[in-house]
This record gives sequence, structure tokens and C-alpha cells, in this order.
Amino acid sequence: MVEIDWNAMPNLSELTLVVPTYNRQMYAQRQLHFWSGSPVTLYVLDGTSTPINVEYLKNLGENVHYSHLPCSIEERYGKAVELVDTSYVSFLCDDEFFIPSALNHCIEELKAHKDFIAYAGCCLGFHSSKKGISGAQFQIFQRNFKNDGTTATERIIAHMTPYKNTTLYAVQTAKTWKKSMTIVSKHSFSSPYVPEIQFEFCTSYQGKSIVIEELMWLRNLENDPIDIPKWNRKIPLGEWIKNPRNEEEVKIFYEDTASELARISGDDKEKVLADLKLAVKSHWLRWADNSLYELLRNRTLRLIPTKSKRALEQMNVNCRWKQIMNEAEEMKKDGVIVDLKQLKVIVDFIEKWDGRY
Repeated sequence: MVEIDWNAMPNLSELTLVVPTYNRQMYAQRQLHFWSGSPVTLYVLDGTSTPINVEYLKNLGENVHYSHLPCSIEERYGKAVELVDTSYVSFLCDDEFFIPSALNHCIEELKAHKDFIAYAGCCLGFHSSKKGISGAQFQIFQRNFKNDGTTATERIIAHMTPYKNTTLYAVQTAKTWKKSMTIVSKHSFSSPYVPEIQFEFCTSYQGKSIVIEELMWLRNLENDPIDIPKWNRKIPLGEWIKNPRNEEEVKIFYEDTASELARISGDDKEKVLADLKLAVKSHWLRWADNSLYELLRNRTLRLIPTKSKRALEQMNVNCRWKQIMNEAEEMKKDGVIVDLKQLKVIVDFIEKWDGRY
């Protein structure tokens, strides 16, 4: 059990973290052991063909749950909707961390501001190496972003111009989260970016959200995203939408999302559909149509082997990144609330865990 004063964060007993994973069981185990014994309810939903050895799951707290579900990611999303029975919920990547005190603060804010449905914190990227754990501020443009438009149309346009993935990894009211995730779980798409965008659409359509000036999310930048054979990560969303071969999928994406949101909100379906298409056009199709730089960049990246990309990324880490605690101190000087004590506990836990492998 990690050395954190969980009693000082009473709101965490009302929170569930959902961790989908696939072919990365070392990280799944790491999550289980980190949150074991905490007030948080944790569900790890593993789509790997074979389960984790039961020997590695011994002596875990009753608050953490491992489910071997070798089914589609959409089916696991649906299972998560069934499992969550707390008032608040958030997604968490299998190889990433949340600072517990920031989660507790987000819940406090949601309780105090009933007109908001999602609170998130600032993000710090991290990368492990032989020299230790390096850190760099990440997604700085999202800091202090408040999406508080009075209409759904205002909110989804604000959310998508430019696009900000601020709600998927936010603490949300379970009622809203379940509605969004139910929509996402209904269909399988060939683009890995559709579920995330669909979720962000659904959340911003349903209510207000905010990113507070507090470090919450430690994002792992050393690993590739979880990949599934049906997905093609080399095709940006704008190109995917414009490609005639995806016409039927794109139609389902628009029509089904609009129908479900109209049912939830009571709005006219055609109005919802028009709002969704406007939001997509505002960002994704604008880049696909007009950015020669983006086109050349994406096509060039497709030609570079994955190992070469990793080498370039490591060079960037070695040259530009700082030790993670030093970078966190810089964030604090810049006005961001940082729980340095809990961050150090997480850093020590990562280093100790990684030393086992």
C-alpha cells in the first residue's frame, strides 16, 4: 500500500476510476497495487486474450477489481456503465496516474457548483529512463479552460475550436458519464479517434466543464497508445471523415450520436445533428481542408518507422525535459496548485515498480 493519508480525502469514497487495458498487464497490475486500500473504487477491464496470473492479484484491497474481458473495447465500455455505482467517475489510462488530492478537490468543486458536470486538473507528461523520471508540462493551452456556455451549441463549438480533450479524463457526475459512455459503447469504428471525440461531444453537449489550476493528471509519454487491430492511427480524424470509403461509418457516427443526444436532452434531432457537423467542421475538417503543413506532417510521420520515432522522442526527452519534481516546482511557481508530497509518493512508486521488471 502506498503511503498516502487517504483519511484526509473523504470525497474519494464517492469516486470510481475505470481503467480499460489491452496487452499491457504490467501496467494494469501497477494500477491495482497503487489504488489498493484507498477509498477509491477501481475497475480494471482487461481485453487481453489471457488473464493476469492470480498469484499477482493476491493481497489486494477490496476496493480494486480486476475483470478479464477478452471482448471488444465497446463491450468493455458497456460493462463499465453497468459497474459504476458511485456518484462520480473518471477514466484513467492503464500507464498513467492521477494525484489523489486533486481528484478530491474536483469532487468538492462539483458538489459546490451543481451547474457543472465535469472538473479536470492540469497535466504533466512523464517519461521513465535510466536517469530517473523526467517531466514536461503538457497541454498547457487547456489550463484554466472553462466551457460554461449557456447553450449546448456554444459549448460544443468552444470545445472543438480548437479541440480540447478535457472531459474524458475529468472527474464527472456518474449520471452524465454513463449517458456519454452508453452512446460510445453502441458502435465500433475503424478510427481510434472517434470514441474519444464522441465522448467529448456528448459531455460538452450535456453540460459545463472546467480545468482548474491544479496538477491532477500525470500523462505517460513513453508508450504508444493502446492499439487494436481494427484501428488505423495513421489517418487523422479529418481525413477519415472525408474519405468516401468511410461514408457509412461517418453517417452512423453523426446520426446515432445526434439521435441519442436528442433523446437525452429533448432537443430536436436535426438541430443536434447540425450542431455536431458544425463542431466537426470548425476544427477537424478545417485542418483537413486547409492545412498543407498538417497534411505534409501527417504523411511524413507515416513513413518514419516506429523505432525511429521512439529514438527521436528519447532525444527530445534527454535534451529538453527536467526531472519531474523540478518541473512540478516550476508549475507551482507559475501559479498551479501542486501536491508535491503526493507527487513524490507516485514517483517513488513508479521507480520501485519499474525496478521489478
